[in-house]
Amino acid sequence: MSDLKLLVDARHRLGEAALWHEARSCLFWIDLYEPSLNSFDPRTGQITRRSLALPVPIGAIAATNSANHLLLSHVNGLSVLHIDDLKLSPYANPENGRADVISNDMKVDRWGRLWFGTSHAKELEPRGALWCVKDAQHFQLSDAGFAVSNGPAFSPGGSVMYFSDSSNFQILAYDISQDDLQARNRRVFCSFAPEEGQPDGLTVDADGCIWSAQWAGYSIFKLSPAGEKLERIAVPSGHVTSLAFKASTLYITTARDALPDDKLQQFPLSGGIFTLETNVEGVAETVFAL
Repeated sequence: MSDLKLLVDARHRLGEAALWHEARSCLFWIDLYEPSLNSFDPRTGQITRRSLALPVPIGAIAATNSANHLLLSHVNGLSVLHIDDLKLSPYANPENGRADVISNDMKVDRWGRLWFGTSHAKELEPRGALWCVKDAQHFQLSDAGFAVSNGPAFSPGGSVMYFSDSSNFQILAYDISQDDLQARNRRVFCSFAPEEGQPDGLTVDADGCIWSAQWAGYSIFKLSPAGEKLERIAVPSGHVTSLAFKASTLYITTARDALPDDKLQQFPLSGGIFTLETNVEGVAETVFAL
């Protein structure tokens, strides 16, 4: 494996939701606690950071079938975000304002449904849930009981969904299918020791291996389709939060939030964006139809 490189010394409080946007040929990501939409264009090297006028924390972004719009999760549910002028339009709110619940990670499966996770605001009580969103009028509660929900990611063929039950140090697997908004056959896919960190964002490569960002783990893991730990790759940040492939390049977001001063001194690049050149291709993310 080639060495890991710093792309942006961003010093994000909580960099998250790395997304390679095929239509725009650039990388997008957000900062949850200093709400912003960030981008990197590898053709020009241009890096942008634009603030979002939203209460903290925001959750995640997903690409849509419009090159000009992203889907954004935040405390008021899901909204459509215009990339150029940052205007927001409400889309859906599956949680319907349930107390002490915040939006978190989300991804689009191979059939175009959005899987959307929520968490307890203080990350202590199992109040978070997993939702499947077909469109603005059709969504279904698929699982519940998570203090912190993260991930998700999908096998190359789409029939398996991986989901990070972060506070319990485990990645779950579910069976999903095209005509069913319910995730089924929940099982533990991989568990981690506390010193390995909590699984956070996930992505999958063309070989079906799963890559997991490890919060408080200073690393990412590459896992086999059977859940075996194939490789641990060190990242010079206390909190590693999300991952996204563009061909064989893996983009990695990190965070500084909740790191004590001694760890920030030891890992001053925490909150940066990194790249890792791998020996495998990623799987392009499906877009969500508005």
